[in-house]
Amino acid sequence: MKLGLAILFSLFSLCMFSQIVNESARGSYEYQKRIYQKESKDYTALKTSFLDTSFQKSPLRLLINQKSQILFTPLLEVSSGFQNKDEKNVLGFGLGADVKFNRKKWNAGFTYLRQNAQYMSYQDNYIQQNNVLPGTNVASGKNYITSDYLSAFVNYRANKIFDFELGYGRNFIGDGYRSLLLSDAANASPYLKITTKFWKLQYSSILAGHQNIYNVEGENSLYQKKYTATHYLAWKASKSLTIGLFETIVWQAKEGNYTRGFDPNYANPVIFYRPVEFSVGSSDNALVGLNVKITPFKNHVFYSQLIFDEFLLEQIKADFNQFRKPDEDIRSGWWANKYGVQLGWTAFDFFKVAGLQVRLEFNLVRPYTYAHSSSTQAYSNYNISLAHPLGANFHELVSRLEYTKDRWRVKLQYNQSRKGFSGFGENLGENIQV
Repeated sequence: MKLGLAILFSLFSLCMFSQIVNESARGSYEYQKRIYQKESKDYTALKTSFLDTSFQKSPLRLLINQKSQILFTPLLEVSSGFQNKDEKNVLGFGLGADVKFNRKKWNAGFTYLRQNAQYMSYQDNYIQQNNVLPGTNVASGKNYITSDYLSAFVNYRANKIFDFELGYGRNFIGDGYRSLLLSDAANASPYLKITTKFWKLQYSSILAGHQNIYNVEGENSLYQKKYTATHYLAWKASKSLTIGLFETIVWQAKEGNYTRGFDPNYANPVIFYRPVEFSVGSSDNALVGLNVKITPFKNHVFYSQLIFDEFLLEQIKADFNQFRKPDEDIRSGWWANKYGVQLGWTAFDFFKVAGLQVRLEFNLVRPYTYAHSSSTQAYSNYNISLAHPLGANFHELVSRLEYTKDRWRVKLQYNQSRKGFSGFGENLGENIQV
């Protein structure tokens, strides 16, 4: 892999004010610092699809009345870099809008960005391998790759307990740079999200629709629809400890000649899916997981995730024993042990420097995790995993240093990963679509 040097101005707003795209909002320094602090009320790892913003500084503000207003945000993306003396350019433009109606009750917004881009060779290889651009749609073009990003939502806060959101976008569960449970790496999807807060618990249910386009990219009539139903329960056990329980299930809309469509059995927001799966006699793809966040002292956060697809406890013990004390006589590495592990740490105002954030993160996902005997029931959308963008059969180290000052941000990031790849006639479990 050859590295290129690039100067990036990504999703740069002409009014330099509001970051609307999901991952931009999730990555903002002040937002992360606020939700990570021990006294924060936003104790869930399920990140919201929008940020509450102040409208007082934007010149593109339309007042409807004292309680309702619209913020328009022109978007411009410009990037230029070099690899082996070849210039690589990116040009994107779009528009975002953030709407508040009766501020405490209704929020809405949309973002659209169109992009023409050239990519570094390692990025281009990933795009050509998956035939899509991560986070957007099917890649088209040769010299310049054209893509479109679109997201929209309407959110209604009924009261302090219930929150409803209907949208076309992505959600993210986790406290890290990556997520092994649910991430925003794939294309946007239609979804309905219901969140309930009471006592020290926050419970969310997400129903979403996705597309399987494997081997039929660009042929819209051949796309296969599938659905996911997800539960996430966050418990703030103490000021320093938050525990989250995760479960999701994937099912295809059509099985052979039978059109199943959306299964109403999974619409119940307060049930566990595995018993429902057995009761309807299906072989849907179910996953369960755990998210833990520990804040032992201010501005330092330790976090972890576990994801389980299929496993046998005895075989898990064998893997652990092999890791602890390698021995050729220990039989380990059973192929059907499908799980993933994340360990991470992040710190804010590091070395007492205001605005300085550091992060270290390790991710590991076993072969065949997230996959299914039917590619339509794989945990994916538009050929990209709904969890980690590398799919499965890999381990990864992420290190990141970021400094934020006023409206300026400087980031230095190093990623290192090792991934298994299948040869001709092999399936080593790295492609969750197979």
